[in-house]
Amino acid sequence: PSPAARPGGGAAAGGLTFDLALSDLDKAEQLAYGSVFSGFVAPGATGVGVDSAALRDYIATNTCVPYSELDVVLLTAASANEDMQITQADFLKLMRENAIPEGLVLERYLGLTPDGSELPSADCRTGLFMVKDELGATASAVGDGRWDAVFDAVMRTVGPTVSMESWTTFCKRMARIARVTKAAKFDFAVGASAPRPLAASKQCRKRSSPSSLRTQHSLNLKSS
Repeated sequence: PSPAARPGGGAAAGGLTFDLALSDLDKAEQLAYGSVFSGFVAPGATGVGVDSAALRDYIATNTCVPYSELDVVLLTAASANEDMQITQADFLKLMRENAIPEGLVLERYLGLTPDGSELPSADCRTGLFMVKDELGATASAVGDGRWDAVFDAVMRTVGPTVSMESWTTFCKRMARIARVTKAAKFDFAVGASAPRPLAASKQCRKRSSPSSLRTQHSLNLKSS
């Protein structure tokens, strides 16, 4: 494979990388979700119907839109077009605006500062760490070793304190980065937490198995 696609490089096809998601999130989303959307539409078409099973399943699985509200959300988006179809621009907007529930964002902010005062920036980072756990499998797609880079990118412009408005912006951006990382299936970067290779695990189990220990003990007795 090319250097950009090697495992550990954090890269996906077409120049879409984890670093791009951190530095230019809008462009990363256009590349990742543009590729996803192309799988929904027929050749030569520019839109897809709101009844598309693939579209509905993807949005229900990869956004915070409850399945019970999916019809309303999709019909609202499609109503801007004469043919009542979802375009790529509509799809991209849906993915960006529904990365995380606004109610959850507000709830966590009030939990960190019950009186509604601004958060110290250190508390904001701690709060973001707690919120990312609410993302479930989406958070897992980022990998433990890359979350500090996400927080650094999200809080790049942070001051000594963080308002509710800024907190909301940070949470949404964090969730968008996590979701586009999952969509693009970036390789884990060097140093990221990853499972131990299966072969190595088997080797460790073999070395420490009771049968192996008994065999070694018998050999020691014969040689003594």
